[in-house]
Parts: sequence; C-alpha cells; structure tokens
Amino acid sequence: MWWLFDLIIFGYLIFVGAFLINVGTSWNRFRGRSVMLSFVSIVMIGWITIFYGSFIEPRTLVVRPQVIDLVDQSESTLTVALVSDIHVGPYKGEVWVQKVVTKIMELQADIILIPGDFIFSKAVEADMLEPLGQLSAPQGVFAVTGNHDYTDNGQQYVIDTLERLGVTVLENESINLFVDDKEVVLAGVSDLWFAGQPQQTMQGLTEEQTVILLTHNPDAVLYSGVSLADLVVAAHTHGGQIRLPWIGSIARLPTKLGNNYDKGLFNYEDQQLFITSGVSETGPRARLFNPPEINLLTIKF
Repeated sequence: MWWLFDLIIFGYLIFVGAFLINVGTSWNRFRGRSVMLSFVSIVMIGWITIFYGSFIEPRTLVVRPQVIDLVDQSESTLTVALVSDIHVGPYKGEVWVQKVVTKIMELQADIILIPGDFIFSKAVEADMLEPLGQLSAPQGVFAVTGNHDYTDNGQQYVIDTLERLGVTVLENESINLFVDDKEVVLAGVSDLWFAGQPQQTMQGLTEEQTVILLTHNPDAVLYSGVSLADLVVAAHTHGGQIRLPWIGSIARLPTKLGNNYDKGLFNYEDQQLFITSGVSETGPRARLFNPPEINLLTIKF
C-alpha cells in the first residue's frame, strides 16, 4: 500500500502547489482580504510541512549518544553503534544504506547491533543491503530479524544475505563477549510475531551475569525470563515516524507496551529498555520531528 501513500502525498503537493502558484501570480486580487490570506497561509504551512516531512527530514541522518549505567559502580565500558529498521525498498535503497554504513564506521564503536527489519516487503530487496559488508567492529556485528523480514517468506534470504556480508544473525540464542576481561552475554531473539522464542533465548542465563538482549520488538520485556536481561535493546516503533512536540507519536504504536514506550531509554520494572526509532520508514514515507537516527550507546557495567 506504499504506492497509495505516495499517490496521496504527490497529488497533494502537485495540486496544492499549483493553487499556491496561482495565488502568487494573482496576489494583487487578494490584498486586504484577511480571511483569504489566512487560508492561503495555512495551506502554505501545510504544503511546506508535508514536503519537508516527506523528502527532507527522512534523509537527515543524525547520531544520538546515550549513556546507560547497568550498575552503580561501573568498571568497564562497551560502546554500541545501534541501527535498525533499514527497510530497503521503495523509499530507501543501496545509496541510503551506504550513507548509514559510512556514518556508523565513523563512530568506531566496540560492537554494532542491528535489531531487525532489513527489507520493506520483498525478499529480493535484501540485495540492496550490500554495503553492510563494510561494517566491522572489534566485538563484531550482530543482528536479529524483524517482522518485515518475514514478508514474502523472505526471512531465510535475508539471513543468508546478512551472514554472507559478515553479520552474525542471532536466532533465539546467546553468545559470550569479553570486555576488559569481564564477560558480557549478548542474547538475540528472533521476531516475536513469527519465530521468536524469548524463554529459549534466555535459557541457562543467570542473574549474576551481565546480559544484553537484542530484540526487534520491545514487547519482549513482557515475557517471562526476559527479566534476566540487564538491558533490552529494541526497535520496531520508528518512534511513531511522525511526532509532535510535547505530544509524541501521533500514530498508535504496533506494540502491547503502547505509546508510553516509543523511543529512547526507559525503566521497565527492574530492567532498562532502549528503543531506537530507526533509519527508514514504512507506511507513508514521512518523518516529522523524528529524523532517522543511529544511536551510540555507552554501556557502563
């Protein structure tokens, strides 16, 4: 249905733009007509907002730093470059992926995490992920699947593509990392709407371990056993894509947690939850007050 959103957006911009041009060329006729001038001003603000939200802000990539303390007295630090919801397809392609990869590599993070949604709606779109092969970090590059990666039965093609490009895909499993001789467990759960098994993912882990859980859907915190994770890193919400100041997302988020957990760092019961708003779009191509973001997490433990 992306084409329908584009039809509406382009139709609005063309027809309203033509109206504004006509008003501009006949400006003398409207002088002194306050009601008409107010109407034209509102229409112009709407046109500028839709143009900016559809074609300017979605291409404005920002890096957002975030410090996360897992303990009161930290001894070690792990820097994480977090990027998600790449959604290659009709809106963003290989050129955009290259821009994202270049920015990530400038950050020189210890580890790179990608919590899902690599494609928009077709398995073959994964071919546009080729620049991800340039990613590297001392602790590795890790990913999990998102719900869009299962459309068109594309999950295996996406996973195979990522593995070929040097990205380790965690499928309901965990690995051990060592930072300053301290063990950190990185667990990764597949998308909860399809193949995710949170209990299996956390099996065998203990409260004494430092555990980071990588998940596409932040609803993972609702599952039993996930409370063993000191930090849950998630995506999926896009931060609502379109936001308003003091209000937040104007859309209802596709999670059980709801709009109170949209983007950023949260405390959920006894654990910390970080949600990135991602770097691309689904539904309408628009973003507003919510540019594409790469997060640089400094995790202290």
